[in-house]
Order: sequence, then C-alpha cells, then structure tokens
Amino acid sequence: MMRSIYRHRSAVRLLPLAALLAASLLIFTSCRFPGSTPAVSEPEEITEPEKVPDPTETAAQTEPPETVPAETAPSADRTAEEIYLMHGELTPVNYDSPALLPRTEDAGQSYVDNITFLCDSPFYWLKLYGLLSGGYDTTQIWTGPEGTMTLGFLRGFRILDPVDNELRTISETAALRRPPMMLIAVGINGVALWDEEEFKAEYVWLIDEIRQASPDTEILLQSILPIAPTYAHWGMITNASITAANAWILEVAEECGLHYLDTFSVLVGEDGNIRPELVRDDGLHANDEGLKLALEYIRTHAYITAEESGDGSGS
Repeated sequence: MMRSIYRHRSAVRLLPLAALLAASLLIFTSCRFPGSTPAVSEPEEITEPEKVPDPTETAAQTEPPETVPAETAPSADRTAEEIYLMHGELTPVNYDSPALLPRTEDAGQSYVDNITFLCDSPFYWLKLYGLLSGGYDTTQIWTGPEGTMTLGFLRGFRILDPVDNELRTISETAALRRPPMMLIAVGINGVALWDEEEFKAEYVWLIDEIRQASPDTEILLQSILPIAPTYAHWGMITNASITAANAWILEVAEECGLHYLDTFSVLVGEDGNIRPELVRDDGLHANDEGLKLALEYIRTHAYITAEESGDGSGS
C-alpha cells in the first residue's frame, strides 16, 4: 500500500562541534518512511535544572496523574465458532486476522446501494430475487451473460455491463464505471479446479486488474457460501473444501491489505451444511431468505473508515 510521505525541514542553529555531532546522530537514527527526507532536529534549549521535590509535600501532591485506558479494537464475530469446533473437517475462521471485518452498527440500505457485486451464480440470485435497489434491473451485479463466471477463466473473460448491456472485460468495465466499492464474491466453481497456490494466484490477479483499472475503488472479499449434500456434484465440492478455500480468500485479503466478510458463518447450520430453510432445491444456491441474511451480515459488518464514522470507531 502506498503511504503519503511527509517532508519537514527545520532551521539548524549554529552549535559547538560536540552538539552538532549529537544532533547528527539523532537525524540518522530517527524512524521515517523509506525515501523521505530526513527530519533535522532542532537542538534542545538549555533549561534550568528541575526543582527537587520538597519532602514535606503530601502524597496527594506527588501522585501520578490518572491514566486513561486505551481504546480496544472491535472483537471478531464468533457466531459460528462452535460449529467449526464440532466439525473437524471444516477449516475454522482465523478470528485473529486483521482482515476480518468485525460486527458494526447497521450501516443501512445506502451502504448496500454503494456496493457493486462482482460475483458468480450464488450472488447473481440477488438480481433474480430483486433484493437490490432497482430490483431485476439493478446495475449492481457484474457477472457473465449466463449469470455466472469461473475463477481461473477470467483473463479476457467478458462480463455483461449492466448499465448498457455491452460485453466488456472486468478491467474495461471497472475503468469505465469506477464503482466506489466492489465486493468480490467468486470462487465456488474454482474450488473443484484449483489447488491453494493456483486459487490464490487467480484471486490476486483479479484484485490487481481492478486496482489498476479503478484505483479509487474500495475492494472487499467475501467467503463462498455453504451448500447442501443434496447438491448434484457433492463430493467434488463440499463444505470442507469451501471452508478451505475461504481460508485462502482470507489470507489473500491479508496479503493485499483488504477486508473480508465471513458470510459463510451466518448461513451454516449445526450439521456443518447450509441450513435447509435457506437453500434452493438444487442444494447449491441460497434462496431469498438466505441471501437476505447475507445482505444483513454485510450491512452489520460494514467497512466504514474513521473519517466516515466521524468518531474513529469505524462503525
């Protein structure tokens, strides 16, 4: 990540040789951003020796000032932690990851309205169920013309631009539309195709493409949603392989300085599969109630900067 580099120059007063050498040592041992101009420290002014406290002073006068406890970061949402503990085949969430978005106050519909969903078929159903602003005609869903796309086959792949219904590559669409926030929700098709190294490499490539095309777009990564054993290709893809891939996505978020949404955990049941009342008959796609829960999770685990929150809490 790029950091702003601040330059500061101070006037140097004429010093005796020994004092000048001491000031030089301060210059070359101070911490600074790489590539920045070293700050020149002004010599300390000579002050009167500190007054020795009078032993007759009372204890109340010499007590140290009361310290204010430092603010603690919001804790991770561990709603599904027990389910992972009950099912050893599932890869647990790394709740200590700095990329994992914690619970926040409900950011509201306007927050969701600000998100573009780059997705495969599970989140394409947001459009089919009319769960986003604009209903079926929403412009928030970016995917292939068939309603899905496959991680690992996106280089040169053309999605359907929902604004004008033209086919463009992901980078071309991002450069043209410049979405303020994008949530990447892909990978279900790649789980059965790629190992960890290949899966991560494709995710990083996709992130780099979007960043280069639209540098100001805030990118969020999301877990793949759970499925049911009734899925026709169960065995090729299971919730064990999905949670393994989710751990890879979380690690990519860490490596790329992004944030991650653990939506898998809000839909998974005590048996380690998607809750039966939240899935369509195909066993693969969440139904409208399941997707409503996923959207609620996104709203209540929002990425909001300290500047936007106004109080530095990020919620």
